Amino acid sequence: INAEYGEMFIEGTEFKFYLKPYYLRLNFNNEITENGSEHAQYDVDAGDIIINIPKKTPGEEFTDLKMINKLLAPHSSKSPKIEVIGNDSSIDEPFLSIPDDFTWEWDQEYPHLDNSDDSIHVFYGFCNRYKNYYGPFLNEYPELLDSKTPDQTQHSNRKSLLELNMHESFDMEHYLSDFMDMNEFVGDVIHYQPRYKSNPKNFTCVEDEQQLLCQLPHSQVCIEKSEIKRVLIGLVDILFSFTFDHLTSCGEVSVESGWNICKVSSQLSWLYSPTSLRECLLLNFSRALTFPLYRHFDFCIRVLEDLKFIVSQGRPLILKCLLGVYDIFRKHEFYHLHNNVFIKDYCLWIQSINERQVKKLMDALNNLTTISKSDLPFPLEDFESLLNQNELESSDESDSSCLTGSSATEYTSSESESVDSVSDSDFQSDSFSRSKVDENDDVNMLCLSSAVENISLNKDFDDVDKTSRPLIEELD
Repeated sequence: INAEYGEMFIEGTEFKFYLKPYYLRLNFNNEITENGSEHAQYDVDAGDIIINIPKKTPGEEFTDLKMINKLLAPHSSKSPKIEVIGNDSSIDEPFLSIPDDFTWEWDQEYPHLDNSDDSIHVFYGFCNRYKNYYGPFLNEYPELLDSKTPDQTQHSNRKSLLELNMHESFDMEHYLSDFMDMNEFVGDVIHYQPRYKSNPKNFTCVEDEQQLLCQLPHSQVCIEKSEIKRVLIGLVDILFSFTFDHLTSCGEVSVESGWNICKVSSQLSWLYSPTSLRECLLLNFSRALTFPLYRHFDFCIRVLEDLKFIVSQGRPLILKCLLGVYDIFRKHEFYHLHNNVFIKDYCLWIQSINERQVKKLMDALNNLTTISKSDLPFPLEDFESLLNQNELESSDESDSSCLTGSSATEYTSSESESVDSVSDSDFQSDSFSRSKVDENDDVNMLCLSSAVENISLNKDFDDVDKTSRPLIEELD
């Protein structure tokens, strides 16, 4: 390869380079110029072609150089593979900006009814752009979604079905078991420091992730202003699920990673798009305490803190996390289908948005009211109170049994002072005391289970049962 025979084209923000058999086209945010100082050279040892391109304004900072798909995307005047909605010639900044009075709440409007063919279809996925996608795969992969009728269930019904399923799946004994064993699991995981916290500003995509970016379509993904809230809230849902799995396995990818991410996310399990940031996080917390192996409220708080950190670092780290989800799904038997409907578009879209949008999202997360156990649809505090009460009673009875056993032991001779002369009655008394404690524990657990049964699990779900069960029967 002789780099001197390469051909360069420089005009405005566009750069093209051709050297048989290689071709490269880049579109920068800032303008470049052709002043005779541009040149290319070939590094034989590394096998790389290094090209020097002069800036039109010396010293100007070029942004988004890590956003590979944005650099490789064709000029906006050309027709992208994904339709650009709005101005065909260019995307104005106000089109993608978030206004100062952004409320992060869903607009409450009467449903718009029309007689067009699209009105009978159910849409889902990134920005609700997909329809009739999952249905054909569910017979072969029934675990792909919790929703068994994704192409027939309207979005307005998905939440009630999601909540009913979550309510029926919640396991009180599993939750209390993890609550009691906090030190065994949460102690290690809560103190784990992910690699992206070591040097976040210089955290870049590794070679494998760059290869994934090159495999994605080189196209623009632009959305209407009215859809920005939906997409950003959906991004939080996916990032929370990824962070939950990342911390659970201390940074390693496990065979359960894809399942964990899908179960914690309301989008990837029921195709339900939350309507506000708070609703999104409440659903994430509730699902994280219902389905995964480890279910602990304090751990969910740690996940939320890491989520805020990821968003605070801007698009590069967010993109890296999305690529992590994309790679996990890509290697799975059927979760790779989610990449086509959700993750791929998110990877492309996050590269094209303005950092001010991410800053707005970060401010919204910081301004959220702290999530407490009482906000969740399960009476967790009642469960824990009963558990602590029964543990206290068990401890009192154990102390009483030990005192009784000790007083029953009698030493009848001076030889009992020797360690080797422990009498049979002493051993029997101690064994009786231990068996009594074990028996009391079993009785207390039975009492706890009986007491918990009297606590209504129907918190926030009274209306769900009434509205969702007939709907399930209708869908069946």
